[in-house]
Amino acid sequence: MCIKPVKKELVYKEDDYRENLVINPYDLFALQNIIDMKKEGTEVICISMGPEAAKDTLRRCIGLGVDEVIHLHDKHFAGSDTIATSYVLKKAIEKISDVDLICCGQKTVDGETGQVSYALSEQLKMPCIAQVENITDLNMENVSIERENGECFEKLRVKLPAVISYRNCTTIYKNMNLLRLKRAKNHKIVVWDTNDLQVDKSMCGLKGSKTVVQDVNKINSIVKKEQTVLDGDIKDTASIIKNIILGKNNGVCTYEK
Repeated sequence: MCIKPVKKELVYKEDDYRENLVINPYDLFALQNIIDMKKEGTEVICISMGPEAAKDTLRRCIGLGVDEVIHLHDKHFAGSDTIATSYVLKKAIEKISDVDLICCGQKTVDGETGQVSYALSEQLKMPCIAQVENITDLNMENVSIERENGECFEKLRVKLPAVISYRNCTTIYKNMNLLRLKRAKNHKIVVWDTNDLQVDKSMCGLKGSKTVVQDVNKINSIVKKEQTVLDGDIKDTASIIKNIILGKNNGVCTYEK
């Protein structure tokens, strides 16, 4: 499971969360579906490339029920775009070895590019199934999924190994276990750098990046609007509504006598 830490102010109100980084909502939805489908004998591993503070996010993953977490951390990874990021993730997945299913959120709230799952699929030579809503069954050979495809809702069975990306997101930690979260504080997080992954440094970070996100604007903030109470008789109320619809009086509600 590929996890990206994002700034908490992009997801929660400042006072609602202690850590500076949180799990990207699209990744959180995917992770919780995977944990719901986890069977005996399977292992769920989260990998995340990010700064030192990303360790707190990975501990949250342990609290949700993940078996192991791996932090990809090196100064040469800083500034990676989706191309460089997918390269580093690919090297980590190859180092883990014997990976049957790779899951990603469709996109991140701080980049909105939605390219990593496709890039991973290409680099690992695996099929990529996008727009996934839910996993309905998972065994050693196949994964059964439900997904939206335009105006259709499909049920597919895909041969493993494969890459899938989930279209939905959530900010609610529905599977959080306080006992596991407490244990996670003492869990030793595996850290891999460029030497561990044996990567080509020219393909990481800014050097390996082919694109640049120039700016991201927050557009989901609540816009405060002036409220108007219509307490006249039916005729007066109808006249006010008519004026609003027709754009008269610059939106100012007045009685038309």
